[in-house]
Amino acid sequence: MLLADKSPSSGEKQTRNSAGKSSLVDVINFLLGSKASSAVACHDALKAYTFYGTFELGGNQIKVGRSGNAPSRILVDEEKATAFGLTPQLDKKTGHHFVSNEVWKEFLGNRLFAMPFPTKGTAFAQSFTPSYRSMIAYFVRRRGGFIRPGKQAEKQATWDSQVNLSYLLGLDWTIPFEIEKVRQRENQLKELKKAAEGGAVGDIIGTVAELRPRVVLAEANVEKLRADLAAFRVVDTYREMSDRASAIRGEMLAIERNAVILKQTLDHLEASYRDEQPPAITNVARLYRAVGIELPTVAVRRFEEVKAFHESVVANRRKRLQEQIDSTKLELSDGEARSAVLDGERSEILRFLKGSGAFEDFTALQEQLARRAVEAAALRERFKAAEVLEGEKTELEGDRINLKRRLQDDHQARQAQLDKAILFIGGAIEQLYSDRTGGFVVAAEDSGPEFEISIQGDRGGGISQIEIFCLDLALLSLTSDAKRGPGFLIHDSHLFDGVDERQVSKAIQLGKVTADRIGGQYLVTMNSDIFDRLPLPAAFDKDTYVLSTRLSDDGEDGGLFGFRFD
Repeated sequence: MLLADKSPSSGEKQTRNSAGKSSLVDVINFLLGSKASSAVACHDALKAYTFYGTFELGGNQIKVGRSGNAPSRILVDEEKATAFGLTPQLDKKTGHHFVSNEVWKEFLGNRLFAMPFPTKGTAFAQSFTPSYRSMIAYFVRRRGGFIRPGKQAEKQATWDSQVNLSYLLGLDWTIPFEIEKVRQRENQLKELKKAAEGGAVGDIIGTVAELRPRVVLAEANVEKLRADLAAFRVVDTYREMSDRASAIRGEMLAIERNAVILKQTLDHLEASYRDEQPPAITNVARLYRAVGIELPTVAVRRFEEVKAFHESVVANRRKRLQEQIDSTKLELSDGEARSAVLDGERSEILRFLKGSGAFEDFTALQEQLARRAVEAAALRERFKAAEVLEGEKTELEGDRINLKRRLQDDHQARQAQLDKAILFIGGAIEQLYSDRTGGFVVAAEDSGPEFEISIQGDRGGGISQIEIFCLDLALLSLTSDAKRGPGFLIHDSHLFDGVDERQVSKAIQLGKVTADRIGGQYLVTMNSDIFDRLPLPAAFDKDTYVLSTRLSDDGEDGGLFGFRFD
């Protein structure tokens, strides 16, 4: 137990949140190879200092050091490091020997979790495989790791917890590893389809059914264009002939418009011709007789002369009208004949130009063929891609089914190992609660193995924290029995936030029993007043388990580092 004391002079609002309990866990993690970016040892106020820790590995001890100024180096004793199979380097400026933090992590992965050393060239060098840092985080949980049992960090990926817990529990970790690879392929497929639907990459993706008719039509159009191009004749005088056909069409239209006028004129002339008649002189004589007056002979003769004159005028007029009628009909006939000739000439030009053109037209047709050929080829590639993607989808579905079957078979084959975890956690829950039931469930799902601890009434708060405690303690026990675990477990006081003091007391006792059984260590940080209130049995000698080093909120030098900083 590492305790933080509250001084008598501390006010009600003064806390010991900055005394250093969590910082100690962070420093231990730092010495175990954690990332420097989030380590308290890399704070500006601390990075000039070197922190040291002594670790017992396989019955032999090794002391290491690490500083925020040089977090990539782990300081070691040359003789000890060499005895452990490490190859330390010498810093000539300082005279210190060191190994890289990457080598240190691989070394600890080998010594604590029986991983290969080095990992290069092994299955563990791939992505989505068990990692030393992910596994050690279950034994040294930091802030953010007290949300749910299966995840030692708030943003830990599902595959990471599945793969690493499977390894720690003695299950076949390659199955969730393969499931994650399937998941990655599925995500890529989803992203491609999503991008296509959203227009981010255009119409890249489609279905085989949609694309097949488009491919057929596009390729048919290309073949037609290719045939047209093969039969195309380049005519040097194409432009002149095309212009002549256009001029002929204009002349024919002019003839048609003139014919309308001529027909109107002809109708008028023929009507005038019919109406042109000589005056009736006899009617005048009849009128005189009606009134009883006899016309003299001279008058009658004069009427005859007038009549003859008028008949001559009418005859001349009708002759002139007839001439105009004949002329108009002739002009109409000539127009019709000319239009027929023009139409024949135009038809001949158009027949000649059909399938022919100028060189520019030939080039344009070639460009059109090239463009359509590219479009058809793109559609063909999309069609092939769609076939592959649809086949990939079917293959992925089959892979998931096979992997789930493998997972079920693995759980059945390793039932004895699972039973140990189930019995340990079930027994721990019974010891911690007399009025609640709970257990550990390992399920083989399509998405991979699911590890769940449930205690009756676990709606958050203290009971959920105890579920984390049960899993961590089970991992300490099981990995130690399998001789591939660190042999120690560290819990920050945050784990017990909101937990009833009776359960905290039982948890500490259970942790002690487990550590004693495996010959390991269980380290807990806690405020001294809370520890003093715990209803521990009289046989539990508190003083025996409390570290001589104690933290305090008394003054600036009472914390872990001897001074306070922001």
